[in-house]
Amino acid sequence: MEGSVEYQVNLRYIKKAFLPVTREQKLAEFVPVFNVMGTGEQKKVPGKVEARARVYLPEFLNFGKKLGFKVEAEENLLKWLTLPPSKRERLEYSGNKRIILRTNDDYAYLRLMVYGVVMSVLKTPAEWGPLEEYVLSMEPIQLRFWSSKFKNTYWKYKNRRKLDYLARRFLEVEWI
Repeated sequence: MEGSVEYQVNLRYIKKAFLPVTREQKLAEFVPVFNVMGTGEQKKVPGKVEARARVYLPEFLNFGKKLGFKVEAEENLLKWLTLPPSKRERLEYSGNKRIILRTNDDYAYLRLMVYGVVMSVLKTPAEWGPLEEYVLSMEPIQLRFWSSKFKNTYWKYKNRRKLDYLARRFLEVEWI
């Protein structure tokens, strides 16, 4: 049964929120993918979406790479995302903007989920660095607790607003 679950984060289009700084924004969908042995062949069956959150690029992608996620996207898009915002506005990217992050490590997946959900309520990039350090230093029991709270809340309400409320409670209890 080893390697029977692969974790995937799909980055999709989302309407931009107004921020004090210019950042590329995406909707992150956290989905487990199960490798099922069918009639003589192995199939990948996507599971239920566990959470959705507004994330800001390239910080989210850099944290995912640091955790060991494999980033699947066009190389030109990744280069465009690393440009400073002033150059990015002048050079509009017109190719495929589909980005998928994959891993087999469940703790890396849980860390990225907690980081993504809490990142969506923090609007200043100065707070994202300390959040990244805190999520990396979290114990497994805390990580499992908060990720299960996020999953169960999303499954119950199917609503990002409830996740944002819970992420603010995370900031009160854990971080600030």
